[in-house]
Amino acid sequence: MKKISGYILSMLLVLVALVMANILVLGFIVLKPWGTKDALSAENISGGVIYENGTYSINPEVASKLDEHSSFAMILNNEGKVVWSYNCPSELPSSYELKDVASFSRWYLMDYPVYTQIRDEGLLILGLPKNSTWKYRFDFSMTTITGLVSALPFIILIDIVLLILLPILITRHWLKAREKSRTEWIAGVSHDIRTPLSIVMGSVEKGSAAEKQCFRIRDLIGNLNTENKLDSGTGKWNKESIALAPLLREILCDYINTYEEDYTFNPEIDESLEDFKISADSALIRRMIDNLINNSILHNEKGCEIDVTLEKAPGGKAKLTILDNGEGADEVKIKSLNAEIKSDYLPEHGMGIRVVKQVAKKYKYSVKFSSVPGEYFKSELILK
Repeated sequence: MKKISGYILSMLLVLVALVMANILVLGFIVLKPWGTKDALSAENISGGVIYENGTYSINPEVASKLDEHSSFAMILNNEGKVVWSYNCPSELPSSYELKDVASFSRWYLMDYPVYTQIRDEGLLILGLPKNSTWKYRFDFSMTTITGLVSALPFIILIDIVLLILLPILITRHWLKAREKSRTEWIAGVSHDIRTPLSIVMGSVEKGSAAEKQCFRIRDLIGNLNTENKLDSGTGKWNKESIALAPLLREILCDYINTYEEDYTFNPEIDESLEDFKISADSALIRRMIDNLINNSILHNEKGCEIDVTLEKAPGGKAKLTILDNGEGADEVKIKSLNAEIKSDYLPEHGMGIRVVKQVAKKYKYSVKFSSVPGEYFKSELILK
């Protein structure tokens, strides 16, 4: 879950950063004056052209600006004749009809981008160099503008929903594909190991150190597969009604037959729990109990007594206790065992206990470990 949250948060931050960057860039482009159109406005040029006593004069600074940008200016009187000009191209006519004015005030004048400013004595025209400005006008009805304003809150809401949902969907798809690939790889490796392991187990002496190591490898493979499926959420687990007492006896019989020497198993099952059942996947529950018993075996190679007790617990629950009289564990290790499991951390006490805690978490069981070094190690599991 932490991995998913981390990926989603990262993607959201990236998306927000991109959106903010785009807004800043667009705002910079829109608000910053660019090119000659903003540097030379028809209004400013008109203000620099003085009409006095029937003659025109141009402010030297305005003239310099026109020269700098290779632009021109001219004034038409009310009859459409050019009465004054500056830098005006020779190809332009000296008089214009009303339809010409209507056309170039909206588009171009013989491919020159032009802009107009009304004056008392006529119309000033500011012309820019060809191909210097893309000139196009957009018209929107008030009905369209009103509709856009009304729809704006919904557009913003949709954008927010997309910003939240898209990273989640993309991340979920990516994680599922990644976990599926990892699960298939582990399952393939485990399958390849099982066949030669079975051959080795069939050829070693029963009860020998070699056989015990084979058991350890077999359990490790099983725990690896189970841990991966639990951690990634790719496992398909059945919901079965499991009679706990018969299952526990079956598991203990296997251990008694396997470990005839060095280890003594002492089962004690409360008779009132003969019909006690839990709803879970039987393979997971068996794996959990196996790992608790194996923990006592693995940490006591010289042998020990293992008491397996199933008794009543408050609230209609059952308590499974596995107690050995072996080497035990120190306070630091017990604290580590009882700490909350971390998905990205494989504890030094091994994968078996990790799987126990994952199964307990899945079914909301309570698991607790305690010990006195050199005296005992105890695992307590509350099932419901």
